Amino acid sequence: AAGVHCAVDDWARVQTSHSFTGRMCAASRWEESRRGDSLFVDRLAYKLAGAEGRPHPMGAWMMVPRTRFGDDILRKAYSAREPHPCRQLVLLGAGMDARAWRMELPELDVFEVDQQTTFDVKEPLVATERLGVRSRTVVASEFTDPGQWAVDLEARGFRRDVPSVWLLEGLMMYLNMDDSRSLMRDVGRMSAPGSVVFHDAISASYVQQRINVAGAPFLGGSDDYGGLWAQEAGFGKFFVHDFGSLHVDRSRRRLVVDPRYAEATPERCAGRNLPLFVVAEKL
Repeated sequence: AAGVHCAVDDWARVQTSHSFTGRMCAASRWEESRRGDSLFVDRLAYKLAGAEGRPHPMGAWMMVPRTRFGDDILRKAYSAREPHPCRQLVLLGAGMDARAWRMELPELDVFEVDQQTTFDVKEPLVATERLGVRSRTVVASEFTDPGQWAVDLEARGFRRDVPSVWLLEGLMMYLNMDDSRSLMRDVGRMSAPGSVVFHDAISASYVQQRINVAGAPFLGGSDDYGGLWAQEAGFGKFFVHDFGSLHVDRSRRRLVVDPRYAEATPERCAGRNLPLFVVAEKL
């Protein structure tokens, strides 16, 4: 696989459980990229996973659909007609994401927000790689310090007047609901009309399963993420997908949403343990 040959940086280690999950995700993307019928190709995933991450890939059942869903959301928003084509991508909890290199979107400015330890390991690995986007900016911050990430993001050049795609993959379940609402308010305050957010999540009852990934516990879930985005962020157009509605079509190398599934409304989520894909737009 491309990118397999690594220098001594292959043995570098991140310092937090949350950052380690990013390496697990990269390991999963590497496994997917090796398939002849892959839904995406991430040539950097091998080295971004590193020696510590490759033996522990995140479950492909979630990673493959989530990655492709995020890719499709980004492409659609980027190619939208005037007046609202998105030209900024913000990856909150970016981890070892490689969209800045693997997607050819030449007018896109990418902002990656995550813990400092993630970038301590990541930056040496990508230093010589050619970007597929206009720019990539690293923002080291913490999501548990309310509002700080937003201050740090704007200080690094994020523009409120430019429609943006916000990808929050593998983030919201690690935040309690107070921190989630705070994050939503910040995203809403910073987003121009036409901005779009996508994240995966879990229903409220799912939190009671006490899921823990590599030492990072799931803390937050809701049956009404669409309503929360409307209320807290002003993202008035939304749809919450039941994860069961998503189908990986290997023959056509695409992700398909089964139209027979109804939206995962609060009534449908109540009392059920559901993984969710949440999409919301600021009109």
